[in-house]
Amino acid sequence: MQHRSRGKGLWAIGVAGAALVASLATAPAGTAGAQYGGPPITLTVGLVQDIDTPNVTAGYLVSSYELWNLQYATLTDKAADDFSTIPGLAESWEASDDGLTYTYTLRAGLTWSDNEPLTADDVAWTINTSRDQEWLNHYSVTQNLTATAIDDVTVEITSAVPDPKLPTMDVYILPRHIWEAPSEGDITTYEALDGVGSGPFVLQEWKPGQEWVMTANGTYWGGQPAIDQVVFRVYTEGSTMVAALQDGELDVAHLVPAELFVQLQSEPGIVTVAGAPGGFSELAMNGMAGGLGDGHPALLDINVRHAIAHAIDRDALFDRVALGIGQREDTIGASADPVWTPEIPADQQLNYDPVEAERLLDAGGYLDTNGDGVREMPGGGQPLRLRYAERSESSQGPPLREFITAFLAEVGIATEVSVFDDTQLTDIIARGEYDLFVWGWTPFVDPDPLLSYFTCDQVTTDPDNPLYNDANWCSEEYDALYTEQNQELDRDRRIELVHQMITLFHNEATYVVLYHDADTQAYRTDRFEGWLQQPSGTGPVVFTNSSPTYANLRPIGSEAPTDTTAPGDTAAPGDTTAPGDTTASGGTAPVSTVAPAAPADDDSSTGLIIGILVGLLVVVGGVVLVLRSRSGRDDRE
Repeated sequence: MQHRSRGKGLWAIGVAGAALVASLATAPAGTAGAQYGGPPITLTVGLVQDIDTPNVTAGYLVSSYELWNLQYATLTDKAADDFSTIPGLAESWEASDDGLTYTYTLRAGLTWSDNEPLTADDVAWTINTSRDQEWLNHYSVTQNLTATAIDDVTVEITSAVPDPKLPTMDVYILPRHIWEAPSEGDITTYEALDGVGSGPFVLQEWKPGQEWVMTANGTYWGGQPAIDQVVFRVYTEGSTMVAALQDGELDVAHLVPAELFVQLQSEPGIVTVAGAPGGFSELAMNGMAGGLGDGHPALLDINVRHAIAHAIDRDALFDRVALGIGQREDTIGASADPVWTPEIPADQQLNYDPVEAERLLDAGGYLDTNGDGVREMPGGGQPLRLRYAERSESSQGPPLREFITAFLAEVGIATEVSVFDDTQLTDIIARGEYDLFVWGWTPFVDPDPLLSYFTCDQVTTDPDNPLYNDANWCSEEYDALYTEQNQELDRDRRIELVHQMITLFHNEATYVVLYHDADTQAYRTDRFEGWLQQPSGTGPVVFTNSSPTYANLRPIGSEAPTDTTAPGDTAAPGDTTAPGDTTASGGTAPVSTVAPAAPADDDSSTGLIIGILVGLLVVVGGVVLVLRSRSGRDDRE
């Protein structure tokens, strides 16, 4: 979900002291660095969005999903090339004759990163507890499921209704021995900094607003990763992030601003990827279905919403803000697979037509009676002056606001703009204290989860417990279609139902979809190989649906560790995922066979070096070794 930068440490080291530090930084036996004969190996990722929480029951940002993808394995996984269902924690499964029960057999010898056994009991507890407590990021999958641990390696999952998603089970499995105690209270308040998981990497440290660090999980069922840690570094400016990539301080950058992405396309040693994950940006209007807040009453009129849609030149936004990177679509993307996206009939399209927008407003009695250029409610009441919330964490936020507010002004609708970070905007939406905002979503592969966000059950009625229906829109017709598709086993019929839902949502115009976003990413070719697009040829390389790149990466010119079993090795027939660089633009860039040394100012290089230096005051040859750490930033408010 995409509801949609760096200090430097100072090192004063004598020559002898530097030699001592270098010797102490040699990778411990068993790490990826040791296998390649060098220090611990770090992949550094740049991004402009911090995680909101490591807690998988409470977070919602795309950045948080990347953390969870790496830390928590799922019962079944998704192939990198085409999203097909492949073994994960479960190596096999069988269906009952009626299709309502699946029996999964776990891999033998599974353990959590703290060496506690990972058993069918963890799986059953996660599914049943998430169902009973309605965990935000599990419930759309588990709401009708009952799981039973038959023995340590066998779990039986039965659905109360036909479930077209089965046998796919892609909810994050959590360690019961860690999470059971917090779940007895308000599980959403658990900090989840325990760092215990079953994926290729686990959380070591989080500095809100700065970075989070994940270290290789030596017990990962897929084998020892070829890198020892991943540092996710948060930048407040996309330009600063791109400069760090160009300087070699980053290995990959996520959500590169469009104009800089175009420039990077011709830069040697950098590969650009315009991934298509199905995500979209929308102008949302407050539908006020939950009874909270103080949205403008004009937005309850569908003709006003249609007028706003007609007033916005989305072709201009796509060409001049997104620079033509992405896809020009008018409907929500409910899946990374475009088969679920309908084609809106010509007579239902809400294309740019300011004349039609003014006609709709005039016909509804929204006139400018005092000549100030702003229309009022029928009868000369409240002006059509709408509060517009702009996201500070979006590089496209300012230009989108400039265009959209200008388009609305042309048809007599005024705006009052306020700027908020993601946390602040989430709170404002939960309270219903807005009229318009621009944000976006990135969907899962199956359309069900994103479609569930717009049901009446997901309208927030308690600001302290915000739900996903951020436009506060409710439709009994939509809900009935959602329930039907949720249980429809015939794929063609289900696609038809989903198309009806998305068309209905489009026609209601509570969201005006601006365009489908591209995940603009860029990575260097001088340190690592094995970048994977998901899906192959069109998807991003990082921040994908199941994030397979990280476990597939290895240093340039190295052999894969001999004890590594790639996650796809036990895949079902037809999985053709293979290591190697695939790109969405320009093909595979030339790569160097020699990996350069890490930048000298990499203040998040390795936990080993920092741990040694923080604890020591070393005097070597009369020279004092001093470490000054960078100052921290406050948590976002």
